[in-house]
Amino acid sequence: MNKKALTAASVAVLSCFVSTAWAERPDVEKPVCSFPGGAYYESNNTMYLESINDENARVEILDADKNCLDEHIKGEFNLVVERSTKLSANSTIVLPMNYSPKSSCVKLYDPYAFTTNDEGVWNVFASNTANNGVAHRALLMITDTNRKECQDIKEIEFTASSLQIVNEHTHAQLERQLYNPKDNTNDWALEGTYSFIRWEKGDADLGLVYGYAAKTKDKAEAGHFTRVGSGAYLPPMRAYLKYIGKAPLAKSVESIVELPETIDVTLVEKEGTTRTARWNMATGEIVKANGWYDLKGRKLNSKPQNKGMFIGNTKVQK
Repeated sequence: MNKKALTAASVAVLSCFVSTAWAERPDVEKPVCSFPGGAYYESNNTMYLESINDENARVEILDADKNCLDEHIKGEFNLVVERSTKLSANSTIVLPMNYSPKSSCVKLYDPYAFTTNDEGVWNVFASNTANNGVAHRALLMITDTNRKECQDIKEIEFTASSLQIVNEHTHAQLERQLYNPKDNTNDWALEGTYSFIRWEKGDADLGLVYGYAAKTKDKAEAGHFTRVGSGAYLPPMRAYLKYIGKAPLAKSVESIVELPETIDVTLVEKEGTTRTARWNMATGEIVKANGWYDLKGRKLNSKPQNKGMFIGNTKVQK
């Protein structure tokens, strides 16, 4: 991926943010283990990881770091993920350990399939994980933004265990292909990253990479997967959707006209009900579409009680 140098002003702003975030950690001791993008404090059994908008941001846990952490961490530990933006918008998440949110503001959803309906609308399906995240597996993190207490969170708290190494070989574990049951293909992959990524003009992936939109802006609709443009970026410990299927013979990805501008998301709850959402890469964040829908796509007044629901022409089974 192409990288762009930070300006002096940007460095100053980011340095201010990082020092502010670190000031929230125990101030009477040094971390017993530290590594790029994080640190562990033994007194409160807490690891802090940074997912910030910094061109040099990354999380890297090498063998020596893992040995230090294994020496001091026994069983479960507290995990705090520090972000540059508040959780007034949803997003993706990938972490190098098993984890579960401590806050009821956050729910985790696992993308598992990709398909199209009879109208040609592209759709990704994601199931509720009962708030159990698995190491190196990218998920959608949906925030209850209707609750005021959930709108100002920058430090997301988890209970974690089973810490994994993060090095140059980890990327192979972060790509997950999504199966399309309609045509029996795996044309899309959800890819997590532990390093800051920026897609600049001329990048070979432009036209093939999609992100999950937090807000409606320009051509990006909130809750849709939206094709990224030049200059789009993604902080560490997030994920993006990439088209990996066969492209038509062409000189550039710009001529792949059959790829849509946005992709719908269907969130499947444990009891079998569904709701719709969408995704954008320009911010790397998420916002679900409000409401529940019936067989014909009509909005319902409240969450349905029956255990089988339809979205458009696509049936979602329990």
